[in-house]
Amino acid sequence: MQQPELGKRLTALRKERNLTQEELVEKSHVSVRTIQRIEAGEVLPRILTVKILLKALGESYESFISQQTQVMETQKSNLPTANRNTLLIAALAGAVYLVCEIILGAMDIAWLATERGWSLIINTLYISLTVVMVISCALFARGFIVLSTVFENTLLKVAAYGLIVAVTGKGVLDISTLSVMDVESLWLPYSVVSILFGGLSIVFGVALIRLQDGMGELARIAGILEIVMGCMLITVLLFFISYVIMVPAVIVEILVLYRGYEYLSKSTEVVAA
Repeated sequence: MQQPELGKRLTALRKERNLTQEELVEKSHVSVRTIQRIEAGEVLPRILTVKILLKALGESYESFISQQTQVMETQKSNLPTANRNTLLIAALAGAVYLVCEIILGAMDIAWLATERGWSLIINTLYISLTVVMVISCALFARGFIVLSTVFENTLLKVAAYGLIVAVTGKGVLDISTLSVMDVESLWLPYSVVSILFGGLSIVFGVALIRLQDGMGELARIAGILEIVMGCMLITVLLFFISYVIMVPAVIVEILVLYRGYEYLSKSTEVVAA
């Protein structure tokens, strides 16, 4: 049983018995700080501690575990099959998004290093890749919206929608500035974009770290990489370093989405059995 679910269930049980945390301390002799941390989902207590608390609440350990299992199976059975397919598509879209970002990043560097004013063919290629990048990003982010619903992570949903809006806006800006000859005039808008993306990456990173209870260590690693990348972007001057961090960050995020796909697949199999 994961710590958030355990904490919520114990809190609900205590309130059903009309007991305060202080009264539960007197009955169980477990410290109030320990009870507070368990109910807040900050720690996963030993089984012995859980049994002591349940005994004080007049509930058997076997009955408590049985009820929790039934609740989890009911929740899993309510997860639509479409969510699994969405996560798989999101993982594949993430790979496309990453490839597009790498190619477009290389083209941006080439654009800055050479004479401005590309040929019509190269401009068309750049615009086409940008459109593909925006679409794949939206599908990629949609996977995290699904995970945010499954694991009740509102911050992740907000960050995912924010990513869609931000990438779309940057795509429009990139296309609209292809014909600009004065590079210095682009510093201000792209500095603002860098700062906004930095803040969004930090929020996204925090949301991913909160996802680790359900998705494990991969979610925490992805979150840390996003936060580091966000800090680089906010400085503006370290903008290009963020591209180096982006590659492993997106790869780990793709793995998180695929793990989510496996999680929902196994959940469906368990319920069907």
